[in-house]
Amino acid sequence: MIFRIVTLFPEFFASPLKASLLGKAVGSGILEVKFVNPRDFAEGKYKKVDDHPYGGGAGMVMMAEPIARAVDSIKEETPSTYVALLSARGKLWNSIATAEYKERKDITLICGHYEGVDERIAQSVADESIRIGDFVLSGGEAAALVVIDSVARKLPGFMQNTESLLHESFDGGISFEHAQYTRPEIWRGQKVPEVLLSGDHAKIAEWRRKEAEAFTQKLTKKP
Repeated sequence: MIFRIVTLFPEFFASPLKASLLGKAVGSGILEVKFVNPRDFAEGKYKKVDDHPYGGGAGMVMMAEPIARAVDSIKEETPSTYVALLSARGKLWNSIATAEYKERKDITLICGHYEGVDERIAQSVADESIRIGDFVLSGGEAAALVVIDSVARKLPGFMQNTESLLHESFDGGISFEHAQYTRPEIWRGQKVPEVLLSGDHAKIAEWRRKEAEAFTQKLTKKP
């Protein structure tokens, strides 16, 4: 799978893409990440990529043309790439979306910055806009990493322990996974639930199901 990142700050990704499972996936060729800087497609002596918003207001807005040209350059190489804009105005990213993106072979992520991106990018350049939560980030780079990691972990060969993928939070009907414990059995006065020490796999499975359901209800209960 190839991710193509349209970003003013490609250096943001240097360390994360070399560390842990993501680093191994990139190193083994399971995942490929390429970068395109919209500033390379800007005009003028100073390669300007942002401007004041129409109607006034604080901050600057990323201009449409440099981003559009960056995406055009990508589509010259791969016309079928799927383009997503990271935006606070986008569709909420979730496990359903990760499963959908996993089936795509080539994905372009546009990272906004400053106060946002000219809306015409969302309207006519991107196939969709996505957000990773109901909050604002300084730029789309952190959100792009979330998308890359959540999709990559579903790719064949990304994880050696594939069984763990079958019981992850937000997959299936239960939103949250059950609680996890490891050694020591007693830590600072807190003991591991007895059922987990019983060796009875049926009882353990039932406890985990009920614990996950109770935790989900607790966190999703409306005030």
